[in-house]
Amino acid sequence: MSNSTSGIASINGSATDTLEKSHSDSAMHKRRYMTLWRIHFFAGLYVVPFMLMLSITGIIMMLYTPVLEPLLHPNLVKLPAHEASASYQTWEQQRHAVGLQYPDATIKQMIVPHAPSEPTRFVLSTSEGANQLTFVDPYTSQVLGSLNQDDTLYAWADNIHGTILLGSWGDAMIELAAILTFVMLFTGVYLWTARRRTGLSQWKPHWKRKGRSLWRELHTMTGVYVAIALLLFAITGLSWTGITGAKVLQAWGSFPAGVYDGIPTSKLTHADLNPGVHEEVPWNLEQLPLPASGSLAGLPGIPKTQPVNLDTVVSYARDNGMTYFRVNLPKSETGVYSVMAATMSRDITDATQDRSLHLDQYTGNVLADITFDEYGLMAKAMAIGIPLHMGTWTKLNLVINTVLCLLIIFLSVGGYVLWWKRRPTKAGFKLVPPPKAKS
Repeated sequence: MSNSTSGIASINGSATDTLEKSHSDSAMHKRRYMTLWRIHFFAGLYVVPFMLMLSITGIIMMLYTPVLEPLLHPNLVKLPAHEASASYQTWEQQRHAVGLQYPDATIKQMIVPHAPSEPTRFVLSTSEGANQLTFVDPYTSQVLGSLNQDDTLYAWADNIHGTILLGSWGDAMIELAAILTFVMLFTGVYLWTARRRTGLSQWKPHWKRKGRSLWRELHTMTGVYVAIALLLFAITGLSWTGITGAKVLQAWGSFPAGVYDGIPTSKLTHADLNPGVHEEVPWNLEQLPLPASGSLAGLPGIPKTQPVNLDTVVSYARDNGMTYFRVNLPKSETGVYSVMAATMSRDITDATQDRSLHLDQYTGNVLADITFDEYGLMAKAMAIGIPLHMGTWTKLNLVINTVLCLLIIFLSVGGYVLWWKRRPTKAGFKLVPPPKAKS
């Protein structure tokens, strides 16, 4: 009898221990859930305004060239009809026409047309210091008109996207938002998995819910669907920031200056080729010094019997496999002709075709010819990530990115709606965060 009683007591004790452990695990899970919910909430308070800003300006920037620019400036970006047999005038003739039209400006760059129906574009520096984008009919050398490149819708959106018009302070604020995006994503994923659904049901929204419960479902599932894309946006976005990007990632991934192998270098870097607020130079080359003209260094490029000018520079680039590119003209007596085709500048969409070619302005010698194959691992990743980030890889990439930005806007707005619906009626506009976990 005593043995039976002892056995029953043992069973009851084991059951009690199991029940207590279950309660303990449940309490610990709830504390963890409440703690991460609060972290998710406070991270979102800071991040969401930036997500809204970045998504809206990102849509403007992605749609500007293919959609908005032709609508806003049809007389500049679309050429008048020409006979099918018509041919381009020389690049020097077009350059000369621009110089006559704007004698007080300095021509800094020429962008060759991407299609027979597009104009040649020249970037000029005006006497007031503005970057002027001038459009020329390549068939007639007629100057079609100009825009202040730093005052276009694209430039406005790009400046807000990068600095919220606050310079380095704005850049730092956006960088912090990108870092906190990781926190918000990881805590959000935990809150989703904590619902403990199984199988395919965890990937399907429950549309039959109502009120706050429906908003929570839509917010959660939208976050799940865009989580990976948002993570990639944040990672590639960090690469442009002033601290993580410029001081860590870019410094580590930059092309080494030693590759010049005795070629004289300038005090200017590749970043100095960027016109105004526009970033066109490949990310990994921005901190690399430019080579300098004025020596006999380099490999033979343009034959000695030909002058070194826009015509021979473009001809050499095309004879050596380049198609769509821009030519940066020498800025000084030691400046070089820099022919660049990069995903960063939207000249090309295939990152493996990135190329930066520098020619001595006196001898026509090739001082540097940097291709994708010579990039480091980080630089290659950025070269591929940039067109994906900007939606320029293909039309499908543009559509997907636009949809993703719209979903991120909905995700952000949904977070505010949930906060509004969860707060007590009498709370008004008080913060009212999620309650603290009980110890």
